[in-house]
Amino acid sequence: MQKFFLYFMLVVAYLGLSKALSPSELGMDYMPNEKGLSRVIPGQSVTVILTDTHATGFLIKTYYQKLRLVHGFQGVEEMIVRTSRDFALKNRKNIGMSVFRRIEGVEETIPMPPGVAYVGNRGFGEWRPDKKGQVRWRFYRAYKNLPRYLGWGTWRPIPAFYEEYVSHYERKKTFYGLENEFGTDGRVTRKNFPNFFKPERQQKVELKTLVLKYLKENF
Repeated sequence: MQKFFLYFMLVVAYLGLSKALSPSELGMDYMPNEKGLSRVIPGQSVTVILTDTHATGFLIKTYYQKLRLVHGFQGVEEMIVRTSRDFALKNRKNIGMSVFRRIEGVEETIPMPPGVAYVGNRGFGEWRPDKKGQVRWRFYRAYKNLPRYLGWGTWRPIPAFYEEYVSHYERKKTFYGLENEFGTDGRVTRKNFPNFFKPERQQKVELKTLVLKYLKENF
């Protein structure tokens, strides 16, 4: 009888934790897949970068993604949306990547390095040699903040990068950079989106520990 009671209490605690960590998010946009991005993302010229992803709940999980919306002419804003499990898992390697772009009415959903929609566009910048003579993409002064918004840091595209991007785009294939600089495992992404990669974010807490803590605090 005592074992049954303990088991019952564990189930109650388990369900309680699931409910507590998976609250109903009324008013938050829900995206089942990449097609939903077009509906929730405003603006005519925008690049959407995935900056964070996490799940809450145990029995009933709720998945979230944090998005950075970089507007070519209007600055930057952030948005948190709920997503399906499949869409969350599909993008687990795409932190720091542009998962949606809308430029001049044309929309793209294939994950690509952030800012590729602006590279090669003479309305935003031009190819110029740096101090070492290496030709790189430079934004005009009016868009000097774009590299910071895009998560580039000191990195700048070279013609070979752009050519490889175009090749991947034509084949409808995700591109992570010439040396995989971007995405969850990319060095540029890890340097310029440090919050996602903090050690405490990567720690996993066992269910047993949470249940025992819940019982101790509530019974």
